[in-house]
Amino acid sequence: MVDLTRVAKIHVALLTGAVVLALATRWMDAASVLLGGAVMGLNLWLLRIIAGALTGAAADPQRQRQVGWALGAILLKFGLFLGLAAMLLWRLPVEGMSFALGVTLLLVACVIAAVQAGAAAPKGVS
Repeated sequence: MVDLTRVAKIHVALLTGAVVLALATRWMDAASVLLGGAVMGLNLWLLRIIAGALTGAAADPQRQRQVGWALGAILLKFGLFLGLAAMLLWRLPVEGMSFALGVTLLLVACVIAAVQAGAAAPKGVS
């Protein structure tokens, strides 16, 4: 199983490396890379909170009402992030490819964490 704290640490390391590389080479806009990574980091943090509410509610039958609130929070978060991304790209001087690189780094961190978790799993466990 993949630990989201591990994913977040890998994401921060990848983002730091990408921003330093962008600053050193001027190949990408460092501020846009950082902004894309920060948006996805905030997204991951909010999903962790919502998932925590959902798993706590699933374990306790008296907290079933929280499931509805958590699902509503997911929809609200999705709408807010879609609007935030549109506003950032249309209103601020954000370089799109650099922003996309920053966004993609969270997906890369998820893959790295999953591969590491699979390699660390005991043999014979799938």
